[in-house]
Amino acid sequence: MSAAVARARADLAAAAMLSDGGHVAQAVAGAFSAARHAAEAALLTIGETRSTDAAVVSGFVQQAVRQRALDPEAGRLLRSLHNRAMLADLSYEPVPPGEAAAAVRDAAAVVDAVQAWLDEPVRTVNGQVKRRAVPAAPPAPARAVRRRR
Repeated sequence: MSAAVARARADLAAAAMLSDGGHVAQAVAGAFSAARHAAEAALLTIGETRSTDAAVVSGFVQQAVRQRALDPEAGRLLRSLHNRAMLADLSYEPVPPGEAAAAVRDAAAVVDAVQAWLDEPVRTVNGQVKRRAVPAAPPAPARAVRRRR
């Protein structure tokens, strides 16, 4: 299991604890965090990184779901979790109590779908079978080069 998927599972457990404790908005945010870490693991596998939550969601749907056959339901659930986390975080209205358990359930589905996709063997052009490899850490950002005048 990659570090990003392990982090996703840890965030998922924390979100479940928050949900059980009645901290609904925080549980929704934690559930999205878990799903986001799983999506980042998928993106890292294909050599992609994104800097914002919205960009991770968009990149995941475009690169992993549409172009590389990851379960489309995972993309829909990730986008939904992002929207629900934003509403829970930015709204002063109370989040319905059942929303926390639903968010944790949806995030678990995303994490499980990503893990299943990562575990699938990949056939190469020459017929060999290999596993997807998730890098231990995202690549370091490129340094900006300053030009002299």
